[in-house]
Amino acid sequence: MNEKMDVDESFDDLSIDQIRNEIIKFKNDIGSQRLDNYYSTKSYSEILGVSRRELSHSNFIAWLLNDQESHDLSSYPIKKFLEILVISSKNSQSQKHKELFDAIITGDLSINSLKIFTEMSIKDVGRIDIFIELNISFSGKQQKLRIIVENKVTSKEHSDQTVRYFDYFESLEDKTWNNLYIYLTPLSGIELSELSEPECLCKEYIQTNYQNLVDYLLEPILNKNISRKTENIIKEYLQALSQPTQNNEDEEHRQGLIMAIGNEERDLLTKFWDKNQKLILSALYAISSDPDQEKDIRDNISSALKSISSNQKDRSLLSIFYNGELQVDKIKKSDLGYSTVHLLDEKNLIDQEMFSFLSNDRSCSFQLLKLKEEMTQTEIRYSKYRPNTEPELIFDNKGYYVARNWGVGNIQNFIKKVTKKIPLLSYEVHE
Repeated sequence: MNEKMDVDESFDDLSIDQIRNEIIKFKNDIGSQRLDNYYSTKSYSEILGVSRRELSHSNFIAWLLNDQESHDLSSYPIKKFLEILVISSKNSQSQKHKELFDAIITGDLSINSLKIFTEMSIKDVGRIDIFIELNISFSGKQQKLRIIVENKVTSKEHSDQTVRYFDYFESLEDKTWNNLYIYLTPLSGIELSELSEPECLCKEYIQTNYQNLVDYLLEPILNKNISRKTENIIKEYLQALSQPTQNNEDEEHRQGLIMAIGNEERDLLTKFWDKNQKLILSALYAISSDPDQEKDIRDNISSALKSISSNQKDRSLLSIFYNGELQVDKIKKSDLGYSTVHLLDEKNLIDQEMFSFLSNDRSCSFQLLKLKEEMTQTEIRYSKYRPNTEPELIFDNKGYYVARNWGVGNIQNFIKKVTKKIPLLSYEVHE
């Protein structure tokens, strides 16, 4: 793997001969050829011009989850979908549906009947993207379950949709139904893990994303013994999710949107970047400075290059002081939270009040301290916490882990808040 380099360096130190040689190596690389074959082939939905239509995605999901459909997967897809809802839920949602969620995870759940609809219209309320009715059994009892899915591929919520749907179903007189509300978006896994609450107006919804559908539904299905026809349909859909949209889409559909990506593609693209980043960055720089390119294209690429350059050049470290004395010397930014919590623990400063302050901290876009069982699979997948190590703080006989992956904005917010709470604490940045 190539060592990281400053973006500015890649713009100036490639001669014409070197550029030619790099392009030849680029074209002959097996990984480059595999990616070229994959991304130069249109999926069926792209050919039809519907790869970013919400209804098309809703119809596919409804087909896959329906236990009576031609894929012959029975209730496997709907059970995997229910698992996704559990791992995507926040603490309050998990507690509200604890018995049901426990049955879903342990597999102690039977599907007795299932009905699924798309674009279901309710007078004076709206049109629900995906509506599911389930009759299920778990823990020796039966329950009726509604799942209301608001699917947002390219647009944001409008007309208070989630609030209206929630108010409508919660007001129905028949209380034998249990309702789950889902907000499905193409948000990336990292962005999803950093949300403290769903983006929709009604906070009773569980927000999940298409990447979770890929990781926990589509790829597990492909690992099963399925028919060739079902396999081809799912692979076509995976390709549609991972293809950037281009000019063949309507203006309302965001250009360049990738909805989700498979593990094999991600690994291949990461290796592709590692091997070719110097050439890629130089090509982008050439486009950003080419007067024959459209201004919007030049501006967007210039902005991206500045962002990459800033991230690659920012190798600053942090030192932590207590009462003017150095306590922790030159740590990485990702260890800011852990080192702070560890220092406070060493100083015996974490009493009930301090623990409440730390565990309820909202200066950042994520929760500073979490129990292992509180973490979502997305947070674990993207190393927001490190649950495979020993607990990093023991308080009230419980083991807590400290959030990693700190961004610049979160760092400044945290330092400002924690130093206000603890005036003897201070930080120094080393460029």
